[in-house]
Amino acid sequence: MEFVFPQNRLKIMFGFFLALFALLLIRIFYVQVIKADSIMALSKGQHMVPVTLQAKRGEILDRNGRVIVANVKATSYAIDITKLKNKKGIATALYLAIGESIEYWEKKIEQGTGQYTLLARDITARHPMLDTIKDPGFIRQPTYKRSYVYGSGAAQVMGFTDTEKRGLAGLELMLDSLLRGIDGKTYMRRDAVGNLYYSHEIPVMEPTDGHSTMVTLDIELQRIAEYELSEGIRTSQAEGGTVIALEPETGEVLAMASWPTFDPHDRSSATPDAIRLRGITDMYEPGSTFKLVTACAALEEGIIKPESMVNGMSGSLKVGDYEIKDSHPIGKVRFTEALEQSSNIVFAKLSDKIDDFKFYKYARDFGFGIILGIDFPGEVAGSMKRPKQFSSTTKKFMAYGYELGATALQMVNAYSTIANRGVMMRPFLVKRIFGQDQEAISETKVQRIRTVLSEKTARTMTSMLTRVVEYGTGKEAKIAGLPIAGKTGTAQQLVNGQYSKQDYTASFVGFFPADAPKVAMIVMLHKPKASIYGGTTSAPIFKKIAQKWITASRIPVSDVEKSNEQVRKRVQDSSIVPDLRGLTFANAKELLHDIGLRIKGPQQGTVIHQSKKPGIWLEKGKSIEVQTNMMAIPESQAKSFSVNQTLTISPNKQLSKPKTSKPMPDVRGMSVRRALAVLHSSGFKARLVGKGKVVSQLKSKSDPKECVLMAR
Repeated sequence: MEFVFPQNRLKIMFGFFLALFALLLIRIFYVQVIKADSIMALSKGQHMVPVTLQAKRGEILDRNGRVIVANVKATSYAIDITKLKNKKGIATALYLAIGESIEYWEKKIEQGTGQYTLLARDITARHPMLDTIKDPGFIRQPTYKRSYVYGSGAAQVMGFTDTEKRGLAGLELMLDSLLRGIDGKTYMRRDAVGNLYYSHEIPVMEPTDGHSTMVTLDIELQRIAEYELSEGIRTSQAEGGTVIALEPETGEVLAMASWPTFDPHDRSSATPDAIRLRGITDMYEPGSTFKLVTACAALEEGIIKPESMVNGMSGSLKVGDYEIKDSHPIGKVRFTEALEQSSNIVFAKLSDKIDDFKFYKYARDFGFGIILGIDFPGEVAGSMKRPKQFSSTTKKFMAYGYELGATALQMVNAYSTIANRGVMMRPFLVKRIFGQDQEAISETKVQRIRTVLSEKTARTMTSMLTRVVEYGTGKEAKIAGLPIAGKTGTAQQLVNGQYSKQDYTASFVGFFPADAPKVAMIVMLHKPKASIYGGTTSAPIFKKIAQKWITASRIPVSDVEKSNEQVRKRVQDSSIVPDLRGLTFANAKELLHDIGLRIKGPQQGTVIHQSKKPGIWLEKGKSIEVQTNMMAIPESQAKSFSVNQTLTISPNKQLSKPKTSKPMPDVRGMSVRRALAVLHSSGFKARLVGKGKVVSQLKSKSDPKECVLMAR
């Protein structure tokens, strides 16, 4: 008998399986669509870590393409507190690798929350101990760190960033939106030992790196300026200083140094005083360097000529209740000689012949009392009275640099205008911006501001300024074979409403080569103590910078005794020997290396003798032999550039064997302060006669460890 399945029961079973299948489809839809995000998040929480892909900040390059600010590879260390197993072991490893203390790291670990807690950021040094930790809760994340390649070099211009790599000062702040780029996002897989790695299966929002920037600075020339400025501040005992150098034809800033300075890697050193770019933020009464404006106004208006006779009143002139004095008194001389000797009296009297409005116009046209428009934050306009505010004495005092406030940038730009044949250019720092493909997307155009005076007057002024360096107060800036046009300035500072007898601003500003200017530069010192005069403090710094620049930049020079080609070859193939005495061996080696020379001698101690005299030309690649206070040599074997030695005569009139001792340093030509420091560091005593520079050094007959220094 055949079994027949009931039709209604079949329908019930079919409906049951259909409902079961429908429930399964609903469950799949629920899991894969409705709950997909939460389930994916749970999965990622177990195996992946969300991370921000940092965009690399753009690099900052100097005018020659040398990197000043770069990015270096680093590692950040973090923890997933939910999976961390060996807290004590990780704290110990961090202590041994990075420092601080075990307790410090334990506390940071205990404060951890969630899947990602940062412990140490941007560690550039490799630590094998940290690389070998096998803990699922310990995370290593590749990153990068901002690196300032030259340390404090151009620090005020470059600025610095915070821990999140956001610009806080300088170009880093000014160009932050261009430099920082756009961060990306992704998830990184975490393996069993805590290493993070990328997977091609995971979608990535790639970061967009920032734009790189080229500035007008020459970093090598910048370093020369900074070094000589710091040395000059040390020897003059000044409280601060500024050096600014411009290219007259374009207005490009070649160097902008300011002291005190700071290290961008150490933000604790970035005090408000250190990060201030004094050359554009601080104004001062310029003193005699402003005589350029008075002279140009009188020459351009035909009021006076270089050969016109003027009267310096033997150095004293009564003006109402005031007395104008000259440091270098003169009588009746030619106008060019009055500029050479920087006569305040001659310029005060000359101002009476210039109309008030014309005098004001020339000063304004030279850029005083207004912002020059440099592409860097913080520039001030200075201060200058309008003609209607002039008193009976205002113009007289302004004629030689008082009763107005100027910045170092304004002053050097005025001299740069003379160097550029009377045409003023806008100074600027940012040369070009690069795109992702390193092609320039923006370039600063050279901008001509105005013609201040005729080319004829500019050439006449150049000739007069050249004589200031050749024969006048600027002789300390003179370099054989290199014509320099410049002017000294010494100005009393206003303290509590009165001009101080102790606080001065000493400056020297000029350009070179005078016959074909390539560089206009100002050196300004704030409150020097060793000497208050710009001619004896700032002019020597100007000279040292110029000497090294003509070597490093191959600036052509001229020499009346030799052909231009011979001198040019000497500059290109040779370097000027610096004074190494008083420097550590390491510093002397670095200094010589920068200018293409070598050093021989003991590698410890302070240099007390050198075989080549400072200031001479020496072929690049040649060596200078030095002696330090850490070595002993026979006195009779002292090199040519050393203090004369004597041999002991025995009773039978025979020469005894030379004694072996530390040689006495030769300090001739040094400032008294530096000479005493070098002698004392080498264990010698000194008796001093006079002040200024050491011109003679004699050994004491009674004490071989003592000498007598004659200074003037």
